[in-house]
Amino acid sequence: MSVVEPPGHLGGLDLADRCNTPVLADLLEERDLLGHGQLLDGTLTERDEDRIRVAKFIAAHPEGTPLSHVVSYAVKGVSPETCERVEGSDPDYQFAYRFVDDLVAPDDPYVRKSESAGVLMVTPTLRLLDLITEGITQTAHQTEGQTYDRQFIRNYLKRVDSVDDDLRELLEDSFTSYLNRIEDYRLLFDVHFVDRRGGESTQRMTKRYKTRFNDQGRVSKQFARFNDALEYGYENAENAVLVTLTTDPKRQDSLLDGIDSINENFNRLLSYFDSDPSTKDNTRNSTVPGWRPDLDDDVTGRPRERPDYIKALEFTEKGYPHLHVLFFDVPTRESDSLPWLCDKPEVAAKWADYGQGEIVDVYPLTYRDDLDDLEPEFQSDEGFVDWYRFGDHDHSEDWVRERTRSHELIEFGDDGHGKESTAGAYLGKYLSATFGSLLDASESFEQGDDERETYADKAATWKLALYWATNRRFWSCSKSITEGIDRNDHLQDPDVRETVRWCSLDSVQAASESEVRDSLARRQWDDLDNLDAAIERAISDVEQPQVRSTLPEGAMFRCTVEYIGAYAHHDLPVAKLVDGARHLESAEDRIVDSSS
Repeated sequence: MSVVEPPGHLGGLDLADRCNTPVLADLLEERDLLGHGQLLDGTLTERDEDRIRVAKFIAAHPEGTPLSHVVSYAVKGVSPETCERVEGSDPDYQFAYRFVDDLVAPDDPYVRKSESAGVLMVTPTLRLLDLITEGITQTAHQTEGQTYDRQFIRNYLKRVDSVDDDLRELLEDSFTSYLNRIEDYRLLFDVHFVDRRGGESTQRMTKRYKTRFNDQGRVSKQFARFNDALEYGYENAENAVLVTLTTDPKRQDSLLDGIDSINENFNRLLSYFDSDPSTKDNTRNSTVPGWRPDLDDDVTGRPRERPDYIKALEFTEKGYPHLHVLFFDVPTRESDSLPWLCDKPEVAAKWADYGQGEIVDVYPLTYRDDLDDLEPEFQSDEGFVDWYRFGDHDHSEDWVRERTRSHELIEFGDDGHGKESTAGAYLGKYLSATFGSLLDASESFEQGDDERETYADKAATWKLALYWATNRRFWSCSKSITEGIDRNDHLQDPDVRETVRWCSLDSVQAASESEVRDSLARRQWDDLDNLDAAIERAISDVEQPQVRSTLPEGAMFRCTVEYIGAYAHHDLPVAKLVDGARHLESAEDRIVDSSS
């Protein structure tokens, strides 16, 4: 029976179809979910074939699908519009209903049933997904199971506009399943060694499957880089502005759409800041009125440049994405030197024009390195703090109080500690809990376990799963800050050191060649070959010990690494491990041993 593909499906059916039918039949038969199982000739009864198609069809629709559609597409092979009857008296409907009941196991169901507007809906669980994935990984065309988990969640996020309790559970289960699965994965390499005498050898080596979610080294480095980026801002900026950009779910087609579009719209906002409309007056000037919609053709507060920034992505308890962006060294207002990134209503209007949201906050900050001397007590001794209270201006206390209260989205005070926060600490408390939860539930980047508990909700596993499923970064920064904090990383690379060495020698010799050739050519030569030989000797003499001493040590041993593939630990190809595989990290030890 040919199965008609339903319109508008999200690609899940293709993944389900990659599950080998005989393998899936064996898996279902082991769980007593087939009628007769495979016959003596290896075939299946018509109804068992229907059961397999039903299982695949339901798995291909993580957002849920009406049972009547399951009957029409998977059993009858036609669309609902052309199906004569799909109701309780129909034999195919009764068959599908009973099979779905079998899949709704009492303890750990493969499928969940629900009613929506009087329509019976069926939704797959991760248990069914694991079954389908197992059927895929046992075929000749292997794929990584975690890719399907991620696609399953993405398909689900395309159909909802917020996160509820069921989705939180699904996110946690799927993300945990992914982490558990990659613990069993190994990367396989061929490592080719060449010693100083020119001898060659090859050894097969493995490496653990490490990602930003399970590699403690990468997690720790990311938080260290965040702190380096803050230090860069301290050293290079005198003021800053902390901006919060929200998402309005009513403006999005789905929750996934809001998450996927927020970075794109942020880049559009940066381009808006960078543009320079010469025909519009600058609202920073005392004589120019503030921005209003009716003055959009006449005035603007945009900085007319693209400031450096650190950006953190967070999720609300409903899963809505929002950005906290710390912009450095923004222009100031003429009247009192207030840091003025842009008029708040103008930013809000532009952010709404992009379709992301309407609510924004723009908080001016000043850098202080004497926070130890200020009241109230701060969590650190330097950083960017509230310009209203700690900036250099002559405004009254009432003015300060009014302006501070006008910022509804950003609160620097920390009720849990009775201390004031800097903008860096404001961003860092979320990232600290997030990175800390990836490392260990009891470990914190902050100063104590009690502080970690304060932000436990921000480190929820389901929120980590949102970063994973949507492939979003926890934080990022502008290019100049990236270059500023990564300036010397390349010097640690042995290949780069070796390249620098030989390029430096070549450069010195190339720079000397012209002067050497001109000088020797002025002499009298009977044979041009003698001239060329003299030039070559003179250029080689440029390479003196003093020049060599300023360059990295020469490599005594080299190796190249060839990637073979990723395999589950228990599924590593035996033929490739006949000599026994060592860990790739031991390649350096092999180099040292062979060079001695």
